[in-house]
Amino acid sequence: MRNPIRLLAACLLMVPAWAKPTLFIIGDSTVRNQTSGQQGWGDPLVAHFDPAKIDVVNRAIGGRSSRTFLTEGRWDAVMANLKAGDFVVMQFGHNDGGKLNDERCRASIKGTGDESEDITRQTDGKPETVHSYGWYLRKYISDTKSKGATPIVASLIPRNLWTDGKIGRAGDSYAGWARESAKQGGAAFIPFNALLADRYEELGREKTGLLFAGSDHTHTGPPGAEFNASVLAGALRSTAIGPYLLPADLWLPRIFSDHMVLQRDRGNPLWGTTVPGTGVTASIAGKTAVTRADDNGHFRLDLPALPAGGPHELVVKAATNRTFKDVLVGEVWLCSGQSNMDFTVARTEKRYFSGTTDWEREVADANHPRLRMFTAAWTLREDPQRDVEGEWQVCSPATAGDFSAVAYFFGRDLKQQLDVPVGLVTCAYGASTAEAWISKEKLASVPELKPLRDAFWKKFITYRDHPKSFEDYGKALAKWTARGNKGRAPRHPDPMQDQHNPSVLYNGMIAPVAPYGIRGAIWYQGESNGGSRQLYPALQKALIEDWRERWSGEAFPFYFVQLAAHHDPKPEPGNSSLASMREAQATSLELPATGMAVTIDIGDAKDVHPRNKQDVGARLARLALHGTYRRDLVPCGPMIKMSEIEDGMILLHFDHVGGGLVAKDGPLQQFAIAGEDRKFVWADATIEGDTIVVSSPAVQRPAYVRYAWADNPVGANLFNAEGLPAAPFRTDP
Repeated sequence: MRNPIRLLAACLLMVPAWAKPTLFIIGDSTVRNQTSGQQGWGDPLVAHFDPAKIDVVNRAIGGRSSRTFLTEGRWDAVMANLKAGDFVVMQFGHNDGGKLNDERCRASIKGTGDESEDITRQTDGKPETVHSYGWYLRKYISDTKSKGATPIVASLIPRNLWTDGKIGRAGDSYAGWARESAKQGGAAFIPFNALLADRYEELGREKTGLLFAGSDHTHTGPPGAEFNASVLAGALRSTAIGPYLLPADLWLPRIFSDHMVLQRDRGNPLWGTTVPGTGVTASIAGKTAVTRADDNGHFRLDLPALPAGGPHELVVKAATNRTFKDVLVGEVWLCSGQSNMDFTVARTEKRYFSGTTDWEREVADANHPRLRMFTAAWTLREDPQRDVEGEWQVCSPATAGDFSAVAYFFGRDLKQQLDVPVGLVTCAYGASTAEAWISKEKLASVPELKPLRDAFWKKFITYRDHPKSFEDYGKALAKWTARGNKGRAPRHPDPMQDQHNPSVLYNGMIAPVAPYGIRGAIWYQGESNGGSRQLYPALQKALIEDWRERWSGEAFPFYFVQLAAHHDPKPEPGNSSLASMREAQATSLELPATGMAVTIDIGDAKDVHPRNKQDVGARLARLALHGTYRRDLVPCGPMIKMSEIEDGMILLHFDHVGGGLVAKDGPLQQFAIAGEDRKFVWADATIEGDTIVVSSPAVQRPAYVRYAWADNPVGANLFNAEGLPAAPFRTDP
């Protein structure tokens, strides 16, 4: 059978790649910078654009000039991916000065003329014809237009050098030459140098210095990068790319939309941007919250706490007004993970691998108007984003088929048991690893995860320094499109577009929805971390802590699914990668407010996506009903508490026995026993009250016992009287 993980990856790659225009940003280290403590304006500029309307790709790289961006093949790579309707924003100049032929060979001829000089480069002994700064800009402009795309030239940012209370400007050099080149080429021009100089002088020398990285007078730190990006975004509104920017008068993330569900009985954060200094008022159900936007236009307030109910109208007033209708108040949960959380109730064209047991009936019966779901679009990004595509959908037979199945069945059970509205925020991506969902800052704080970070950085640097892979991708994508998007699309070579890599999904899908008011989170992930399972305890712990920190530091409930049975069963006891992965997952139970749904009884030997998502959702709901809502019920199946050796037998004691231990459908199976030699054999196991006695005539001096320790422990039948399966375990270290 074909590998299900690969099938899912192929499915993801078949999403139309050219559905939206793309903005390509090119330039030097003041535009994009990987040096510690420094950041260029290009990365934060990405978040100023509406992700539903345009993709933004920052191809700038430190140390490059208008000349070397061409000679190193970087412009060829952009051109291979550029298409009609796209945009290119360019800023060069900081590295264009100096000698034409030296140890860097990056300077261009000053000015905008057509003069040139033939040289043999000192760097590699190759011949080159060097042109003027203006010539290179005009080439980029002309080439962009030849593809039916729109070029926009921005002059270079000022250096933090002051004379007599004035910051240095470049109007008579590179800024002026950029203006002239844009005019000659017929491109839009942003006088970025002058705009920033004016703003810096308004701030004054001391405050401007805080925008730059330490004593560096050329490169900004993160605050300066965001400041510069905001100024540039404002200037871009008057160009052809203006309609693709987020609104300037009042912007709120898409998670605030009609049909949303707010968390009951607590203040709900509401955030966005408006005109700097503007007062902001939010009103709902006769209650009001107020705040004022800061100097960058950002604001945040907490909506007043409300009891379960609705529908309400939420009105937000700032530089303009927004009204959201049919707003309910109830219980809200974040639902995340990889393909088994992304798996939808129905089988759809986008998620062909999906479709639960009896999905046609489930969809037809899904008339639950007080159950709603926000599904975040698949989004991978290098830096945290402000927004993600998605909208709240009211549950009905017309919409439920596209709902995450695990989330839907979890939410449906909660709604039925609690009799309040339920909102589900689904952020899931097939074949993703846990590290992809954790912020850069959190990953950097965990020493055990340094190998993951180092490996990713190596891949990133290789991609950054070798533009040929991006060029080849663009050519392959063009051929695929010319074939009518038939077959498998080419894989993007950018590590930032790979769901296995650190932080890319946190940046694209979690950051935009945090800290929207939630009660807790459910998590179904792990298959893609099988190869790094020794790191998984640290990974899942880091993820839980990271998300709790992002949601105002609250230790919200976190319930997760232990991986289901998969692969062909083995006739004899032995080691198992899936069993050890399940053990790694279970270590998170040491953290407060966590719970684990065991699913070894509802897996599929041939399919990593079991169809029975009903029981998965029900078991997660049971954990929440007990742990979060304090319902008097047994939350899960038996879990090993302790073992003791007595008279050639091992006695096992359990938590969560409920109404008693049960051997389902016959004698207990999947128990194995071993002596100090760790040679495990199948064992006899019997229930004696709340204890299980394990023995084997082949092991006279037993030391260790295992239960359901296999990829697919067929026949594992230890349950409690409530019908919940026991978690697999081993007593050997």
